[in-house]
Amino acid sequence: MMKKLYRMVALALAAAALCFSLTGCGISDFFKNKDNKTQDDPNASPSAASTTTPKAATPVPEVSATPEATKEPVKVEIFYENKAVTELSFQTSTVIRLQAVASDGSTGGIWTSSDASSASVDENGIVTCWKVGNPKITYTIGDASASLSLTVTEPTIKICYGDVEKTDISLSSQWGYEIQLTAAVTPEGSEVTWSSEDPAIATVSETGLVTGKKMGYTNIVCKSGTAKAVCIIRVADNPPAAAAAAAQATPDPNDKTPRVVITCFGLPNSDFTITVGQSVDLNCTMYNIDPSTNKETWTIEDTAIATVNENGVVTGVKAGTTKVICTVGDVKCETIVRVTDKKS
Repeated sequence: MMKKLYRMVALALAAAALCFSLTGCGISDFFKNKDNKTQDDPNASPSAASTTTPKAATPVPEVSATPEATKEPVKVEIFYENKAVTELSFQTSTVIRLQAVASDGSTGGIWTSSDASSASVDENGIVTCWKVGNPKITYTIGDASASLSLTVTEPTIKICYGDVEKTDISLSSQWGYEIQLTAAVTPEGSEVTWSSEDPAIATVSETGLVTGKKMGYTNIVCKSGTAKAVCIIRVADNPPAAAAAAAQATPDPNDKTPRVVITCFGLPNSDFTITVGQSVDLNCTMYNIDPSTNKETWTIEDTAIATVNENGVVTGVKAGTTKVICTVGDVKCETIVRVTDKKS
């Protein structure tokens, strides 16, 4: 009897469990509504349709994105003499200083030149113009940079008296032993310098005023950058201050002392200048000496600088200064020869 009772309880529990399982899977709903028509059924009447309303979705509020702060790009400018520049023009041999300014105040950038053989630039912005060209000078710092177009020109120069170019001028008493020379130079307004190769014969001021000092000739040189112009100045006779010193070179006709005088370009006892490879013919004039029985002998102190042959022809060998000596018997005369390099 008890066993039968236990079996009935077990069956009842199993049935309850099965019912619970089917209800959780929705099977009970299926059986409950199997005879009902739904809205998906095309033959269903509107009144029989399910009145279940889907729950509206809760809207998600929009969140506006905050943009990141955009950095201003760094800008760089190049300055020359406190002015921002993008192009400049200078002559060869000119040295200038550039400065670079970054908008964020940063420093320590790098200077470069697109053609260092025309114009180079060092780490401090010092630019040296070497030869004709159109290099670009650039300053770079980080991702920022600035460039400058540089034009390097070769100046030209001429020595003029008035508006006429001169390469050879004679000074004498009629000139007053002074003459004002000018320089015609391009680019116009370029700085020039004046010099005399032999100030003992003629001097020149910084403004080009030439003053003859004694009989002879020398070169007056005017330079601008690498450009150079040369004018020969010949002092044809002695200014009063040099007259006494010239008496030995041009003896008094009544003086019967044997003398020898070297002449160059027709000027007695002239110091003269030649370039390497150039030759000049010197002459010997004898006073109170019989040339038929006496012959002159030419020598030179330093043959490494210049040579002289038996006829008095002097040829420059290398840059320097030496003396040429003409000897006749026991009498001699000497003159200075200056040799300059062709490139100077």
